[in-house]
Amino acid sequence: MIIEPADVTTIRLAEARSYFLAQYTEGFTTLLENAELDWHNYQRRIHNLQKRGLIRTFRLTMVVPPLLGGNWVWAAMLAKSPNPLQHTKNLHGRLPFVTEVLINSSLPPNLGPNLGLLFYSSDLENEIRLIHSTSGLEDVEVFKIQEYSYPVALPLSRDEEALVRFLANNPQSDTSSIAGAFGQNENWIKAKLERLLWTERNRTGIIRIQAEIDWSVCANFGHFHFLLETGHRPEQIVKLVGDENFELVLAGRRISGRFVGVEADVWGIADLLHRIEFLERINGIRVTGVVYHREVLINNAWVLKTIGL
Repeated sequence: MIIEPADVTTIRLAEARSYFLAQYTEGFTTLLENAELDWHNYQRRIHNLQKRGLIRTFRLTMVVPPLLGGNWVWAAMLAKSPNPLQHTKNLHGRLPFVTEVLINSSLPPNLGPNLGLLFYSSDLENEIRLIHSTSGLEDVEVFKIQEYSYPVALPLSRDEEALVRFLANNPQSDTSSIAGAFGQNENWIKAKLERLLWTERNRTGIIRIQAEIDWSVCANFGHFHFLLETGHRPEQIVKLVGDENFELVLAGRRISGRFVGVEADVWGIADLLHRIEFLERINGIRVTGVVYHREVLINNAWVLKTIGL
């Protein structure tokens, strides 16, 4: 499958905003304009990417901290696994609020992490122990991405609980489908969605509708992490590689206690080789390997149980 830069932009907008309901989130029109897309073109690209298998499906997941209230951490786990999908299943049973699963491939094989999890935790120390006790995982790293504190839980009306249930079971519903199911007009739908959908502007929102992505179907594009052996400090690396649109991975935190990672979008084999050669020409940097971002899976098995539906 061959894709265009506008397809990548479309996918990242869909990851950031709930696609089918995005027009009800503040500022989305501006995001489309900045990406030089209109709503019709955006919809067309989403449908085409689904038809061709790059977007597998959409799933509703939840932003736990504002839903339940209290003190929370959004955390990430990176590890090497001989069977990432089996370990994902095992960890789902140990960690109650896993939201996303990242499956990677590396070259040389087994060099970098091939499994990543994003999850919410109110007891991170205990959950770190549970992760480390999982048999078969190697080079396990767990770290905080963000901390949250919400004094009270978000109360949901019966209508809102019903709407969450409906979207969990029908995540690709558009507004006309919602209107038909609830016998309500567009203003009612808009008011409910503006309250419930999480965005960077509505941080008390509790639901997101996210895409499962299979990047491996793309023949001309990939997102790569380049694993560097270097004595340079992170801020020095940023200056050295910025002209080629690299960004630091994990703010320069060492991966497996050894590598500093930089990441970039790569358009084809020639671009990949060019980027490796560019990095290798920098004094004090050696490219030890690359990690290819292959799949994004969305876990929502816990969603309805969490709100008692």
